[in-house]
This record gives sequence, C-alpha cells and structure tokens, in this order.
Amino acid sequence: MAQETTQSQREDIPTVRDIDMLQLHVAEARQEAQSARQYAQQAQSLARQTQQQARQVQHQAQLAQSEANQANQQAQQARQQAQQAQNQAQQAQNEADRAHNQAQQAQSEANQSQQRAQSVQDQADQANQLAQQADEQATRAQDRSMQWEMQLNQLRHQTRLQSRQ
Repeated sequence: MAQETTQSQREDIPTVRDIDMLQLHVAEARQEAQSARQYAQQAQSLARQTQQQARQVQHQAQLAQSEANQANQQAQQARQQAQQAQNQAQQAQNEADRAHNQAQQAQSEANQSQQRAQSVQDQADQANQLAQQADEQATRAQDRSMQWEMQLNQLRHQTRLQSRQ
C-alpha cells in the first residue's frame, strides 16, 4: 500500500518534459497574443485611414456639388450668350468676307514683293560673284607685282656687283 502511495505522489510531480511543454504553450500563447495585438493595431490604423479617406471623399463630394451648381449657372449664362453670339454671327460673317478680300489683296502684294526680293537676291549673288572675281584678279596682280619687284631687286644687286668689279 505504501508503494502505491509513493508511486501516486511521483505521478503528481511534474516532470521536466511537462515543464517544457507548458513553457512551449506559454510561448505560443504569448506569440499569439502579440500577433493579435499587432493585428488589432493594424486594424485600428486602417480604420483611422478609412475614416480620414471618408472625410476626404465627403469633402470632395461637397466640392463637386458646389462645382455642379456653378456649372449650372454658367450653362444658363452660356445659353444667353449663345443667343447674343448668334445675333452677332451675321455681322461677323460680313466682316470675315471683307477681311478675306483684303487678305487676297495682301497675298497678291506679298507675291509681288517676293518676286522683287528674289530679283534683288539674284542681283546680289551676281555682285558677290563679280566681287570674288575681282578679288582673285587683285590677288594675281599682287603676285605679279611681287615677282617683278623680286626681279628688279636681283637686277639692282647684279648691277652693284658689276660696278664694283
């Protein structure tokens, strides 16, 4: 009987394995609690962002309503202006016809001016060619002058040498 009591007491004493298992469960529970807290914080942050976005959307909706009201007023004004513009359109058409006729005359004058400008350009090109030819002739004349001067200097030198003999 005493043996059974001792054995029963041993079974009630937790073993190292039991303690390890309990510590593992505690660690898992802590990890789950930490994950749950992080998830709750993320959910709260998301809720705050959602509320802020909802306020922004509501503000944008109010702005859109205000813009719609302004657009309706502008549309009414535009209809009135369209009627006035239609009345002015005939006058504008008449003025456009006159302006078109003036533009045709101006185009004709511009064409004539362009022809005159081309003629002047042609004359300028010819003058440039003549100037280039004259410059080339002047260069050749300068070269000949230098050659004659060299010959003259040689003759003077020879004359001096002969006069010394």
